[in-house]
Amino acid sequence: MDWVSESSTSPFERACVSVKGMKTYKESIHRPSACRNSVLWACVLCILTVAGCRRRPVDPSPGIDSPKQTWVRVLLFGNLRMCTITSMSGFEVEDLGSQTLADFRSDEPFIVQFLDGILVVGEHHFGSDILIRPHEPYVFQINNRPYRGNLRLSANKSGQALEVVNYVPLESYLLGVIGVEMQSYWEPEALKAQAVASRTYCLFIKDRFGQNRTWDVTQSESSQVYRGLDAETPTVRQAVSETAGEVLVDLSADGQELIIPAYYSSSCGGHTEAAQNVFGGEPVASLRGVRCRYCASVARRSNFYWKPITMTMGQISEKLMRRYPTLEKLEEISDFKVSKLGYKGRVVRVRLIGKNGETDTVRGEDFRLTLDPTGRKIKSAIFTVEKKGNLVTFQNGLGFGHGVGLCQCGTQGMARKGKTYKDILSFYYPKSKLVTIDLMETTTEP
Repeated sequence: MDWVSESSTSPFERACVSVKGMKTYKESIHRPSACRNSVLWACVLCILTVAGCRRRPVDPSPGIDSPKQTWVRVLLFGNLRMCTITSMSGFEVEDLGSQTLADFRSDEPFIVQFLDGILVVGEHHFGSDILIRPHEPYVFQINNRPYRGNLRLSANKSGQALEVVNYVPLESYLLGVIGVEMQSYWEPEALKAQAVASRTYCLFIKDRFGQNRTWDVTQSESSQVYRGLDAETPTVRQAVSETAGEVLVDLSADGQELIIPAYYSSSCGGHTEAAQNVFGGEPVASLRGVRCRYCASVARRSNFYWKPITMTMGQISEKLMRRYPTLEKLEEISDFKVSKLGYKGRVVRVRLIGKNGETDTVRGEDFRLTLDPTGRKIKSAIFTVEKKGNLVTFQNGLGFGHGVGLCQCGTQGMARKGKTYKDILSFYYPKSKLVTIDLMETTTEP
């Protein structure tokens, strides 16, 4: 989750999810000698063929009986015209417009097309909005990638293509997140800390943004990376199960327990950053910066000490002007200066100087991601700047990501030293409180 927040509003302004009356929530293979009898090879081939035909067993989908309003809506595709759907157990299709139902019992793949406002599943025609519900064990595949839960396909805003959203129970969603956001072979306590952070962050985003759109989160780094069943491992399942329902909260001014925006990033570079220095807004006690001595020994050297990146001033100006139309008043950006630093020299504010003498400012994290939207070259806002003529070099870089909240490499470092996931969470989210919510008791309508 090494990205900038979904909104320019501050974490303090966005920290508004109440726990009470919550709206969401819950070796090697030795080859036989070439001179072996050919019968052996025939037997091996037969065994492999039979084994390949067996279906991989699917573990139960946690949370499948939880209230539907507590499920997470994950945007898989926003502009799709055709796809292939299959389910090993078959599926039911509900036309949400006419409320008619159709049952597809075959486990063969069905081609789904969107033609002139009509959804065609195999040879069956529906309206422009359908919900696919796979039968037990509640797993389907879209374009050969397996997911748990249900699948909604509906016309997007253009009316020319499909928006595809996976409706999935919260705990099942986490099974598809944790092993991509963190190495699944890392220490169990590190994985449990990640599970709590991801669960907390998902519920926060669902409440803050999901009410005004047809989905809660995306499947990419703009929310949390989600890969469905492909990301599931026994270690991930254990981490999710052993922290089931656990989230982080903080007290509001009136004493109400609110779910926090539990940000996290790959490596903080030696000190996490206060949220207001990255995303703006008022200070948040549970998201203040803390010194981290644990990430340097875990992070890849190329991610902790990243290589210098050189650009021309013209490239910098063009990228910023395209990203922020209001900068047109500068005519062209001829120079910039770092005007505020955070912990470890993280660039918090940048003053832009126009060709006409006008000035404006941008946040350091926005500046970084505007120049490098991938975040994989200028890997953090901890850098120094060297200018030679028209060339600008960003050097002495430290860390990977925005640096707010939990440091993932630091989490692994702490777990290696015997710290529990509760120790880790209280360290990176000081002043926060760990509570357990019961999704089965949630009755508030979405």
